[in-house]
Amino acid sequence: MTRRKKTRNSGENGPRFLPAAEVRKLRERKEEGKKSGAGGKAGQRNSQLLRKQAENSGSPRDKDPRVGSKKPIPLLPESGQGGDSTLKPVQPKATLTKAVASALLTPEQELAQLEQDSRLQQLLERVEKDEVLTGKDAKYFNRMTERYEQLLQQLGLADEAEAEAQESDPLAEFERTDWRAQLLQEDEDKG
Repeated sequence: MTRRKKTRNSGENGPRFLPAAEVRKLRERKEEGKKSGAGGKAGQRNSQLLRKQAENSGSPRDKDPRVGSKKPIPLLPESGQGGDSTLKPVQPKATLTKAVASALLTPEQELAQLEQDSRLQQLLERVEKDEVLTGKDAKYFNRMTERYEQLLQQLGLADEAEAEAQESDPLAEFERTDWRAQLLQEDEDKG
């Protein structure tokens, strides 16, 4: 069998190709009418309800469920009902006042209270472990340490606390040392 080369035209017996205008007409969408939606028209439920009630009873206004009571409501209490005509004010059960704990305590008592504060002690331990405090913990820590320093200054204990801290901290001692003066003195002694 000999090989035949494929061609694009289908030959004499193949399907007939339509002209471009006819193809476009076939491809165009057919005009669709407005679709009828499911359900009734807007407001249909209430109008049907009214119509049924009108058929059942003589006046639909009496049976309409949307209409509430027409009985007038007194806006002020009546004096004839066996009581005071004035309203009694409601007394609050508790009053709000600002806490003034520091004004009641002496500075020595407040200092002792700060030293015994368990939350502050826990935060101090976290800071010593190089943990970063955030949010409420950081605010509380800053406020309490600031108050602690104020109390130490007020009581005259700040100098003693600084001296103890400096003695125990070798890095602070290293930073305080004036190396330049020592080197210059050694140069003068040699020269």
